This record gives sequence, structure tokens and C-alpha cells, in this order.
Amino acid sequence: MFVHSKNFLCLVLFLCLSGVSTDTLGQDKAPPKAPKTRETTPVPHAEPPEPFHEDGVTSERSMSVDPNVAVKLCVSEGALKINGWNRNEVRVFVKNGRKFGMKALEKSAETGKVNWLWIAHNSVGPPRPASDCLAGDSIEIDAPIGTSFDLSGRAARTTVDSIKKIKVKIVEGVIMLRNITGGINAYTSQGDVMVENSGGAIALESTTGNIVAIEVSPGQIGDLLRAKTNSGAITLQKVEHRQIEASSISGSLLFDGKFLSGGIYNFRTSNGSIRLAIPAASSCTFKATYGFGSFKSEIPIKIITENDTPRARTVVATLGSGDAAVSLTTSSGSIGIRKTDAKP
Repeated sequence: MFVHSKNFLCLVLFLCLSGVSTDTLGQDKAPPKAPKTRETTPVPHAEPPEPFHEDGVTSERSMSVDPNVAVKLCVSEGALKINGWNRNEVRVFVKNGRKFGMKALEKSAETGKVNWLWIAHNSVGPPRPASDCLAGDSIEIDAPIGTSFDLSGRAARTTVDSIKKIKVKIVEGVIMLRNITGGINAYTSQGDVMVENSGGAIALESTTGNIVAIEVSPGQIGDLLRAKTNSGAITLQKVEHRQIEASSISGSLLFDGKFLSGGIYNFRTSNGSIRLAIPAASSCTFKATYGFGSFKSEIPIKIITENDTPRARTVVATLGSGDAAVSLTTSSGSIGIRKTDAKP
């Protein structure tokens, strides 16, 4: 009797510890309920972006304008060519690109003709990035020779010939400018800048590219020629500006021309050489500062002072009566002067 009671107590204790109730012993466990399901509406996916040349058309437009019109536009992509002509009309031709429109922003009170023009992409539907910019395989613009352009762009090879004035700023691409009479302000982040036979105040800049200026002159007294690049060479040939500032971080500088009386010339590079090609009868005062390198001249010069420091050497010398002030600075590179046959 005691043995059976002991076994029964052990069985009850086991059931309690295992979480099984004595009331359910011998009964089947109820089956689990099926989970509830919800019907969902599929979320529509965004449409894929359109190709860059979403219009893909060839088109041409023109507008009668004032002979001294100012034109504003931007170019997202394409080979851009601007040419001056003897018509009071702006013509735009875009090959295989975006549709565009021409909007008159202002008209001359005297002539009633458009003197401020905006050329932009005709956007249809909701705005898109760079929706105002032209794009195409090639973009050609003819404008009066008195036109001033304000141009910005992303990736454009830009060629401009025979207009009055231009301001251009692009992210990537070569800029080539010829016969610009009233001043230039040109910048490209990646590419070369080349200017020929132009005048006025000139500012040329590239982050990774060379700068070349040939046969340029000031439009009025005091006009400055400024050339700057971070990684590239600067070449100035037959330049008639009396104020020049040319600087490069890692590139050489070449000046081939004349130092004019009363002129102020500053040439600076951190890692590169400076080369001057000038007439033997020039009149200027040199201040040459160099670190690791040398200072040599084919033309006899008169040394005024020499100053040595642990980091650099500075030489002041004159040629002729010393009329022009010429500053030459390089941290790591040589400075050289050679004579040319040109008359001063």
C-alpha cells in the first residue's frame, strides 16, 4: 500500500514539474488555429529614369535681336560652337538632343529689339535635374559680333569665335576662344583653356589642365591678365598686358614676349620651372626667389642684392634701366632667361 502511494506521489510531482495538468491527462491537445492572412495591394515601382537625351531630336530656332545682345544659357552635354556674324539675329541649332526655346528677358527701350536673351530646354512635365540646360551631340550658335555670352555647363567642348565678351564656367571640357574683343572670364575644372587674338581684362583658370594665351592685349589701361592652374603648364606668348599674374601649383611657366615700361608681372609656381624669352634690350627689374633650383640668364644682368636663407635664395637684378617690375618665384625648379630677336 505504501509503495503504491509513493509511486502515485512521484507521478504527480513529475507532471507538475513538466507543466502538465492532471485535469488534462489522457485528453487530446486542441489543434492550433490557422494564422489570419491579409490581402495587400502591390506597391507600384518608380519608372526608370529617362535617357539623358530624352528628346533625341534635331531642331533649329532663330530670333531677331539687338546688335549688342546679352545671351544666357547652360549646356549639360555636347560639343558647343559659338560663332559671331554680321546679322542682328541669334540662330541656335541642336543635333540629336533636347528640344529648346528662346525667351526674351528684356528689350531695348530705344530699338525695341531683344537685348537680353535666355536659351533653355523646353521641359515638358515635372521638372528634372538640369532641366534648363541644352544637350545634344552638337550645339551651334550664331550671334552678332557684339554679343556678350554668360555660359555654364557640365561636360562640353566649347569653341567660341568672333564675339564681344564671354563668361564661361564648365565642369569638364576644353575651352577654345578666339577673337574676343571685350574681355574673357573662363574656368574649367578638367580641361585646357586656350585663348588667341583677344583683348580686354582676361581671367583664365583650370584645376587640371594647361593654359595658353597668344596675341592678347588689354582693352583699356589697367586691364589684368590672370592665368591660374593647379596641375598644368602656362604659356603666354605675345602678350601686351602691363599687368600679368600667372601661377601654377605643379607646372611650368613660359613667357615669350616683351616687358612693357611700367608693367607689373608676377610669375609663381610651387613645383616647376619658369622660362622667359625676352629682347636683349629690355628694361626691367627682376626679383627671383627659388628653393631647390637655379637662376640663369643669357642676357647680361646687374645683380643688386642676393639673400640666402635656409629655405630659399632671393636675387634682385636689373636689365637696362629697370622700368618693369618682374617677380619670379618657384619652390622647386629653375628660373631661366634667354634672349630673342624681337625688338623691345
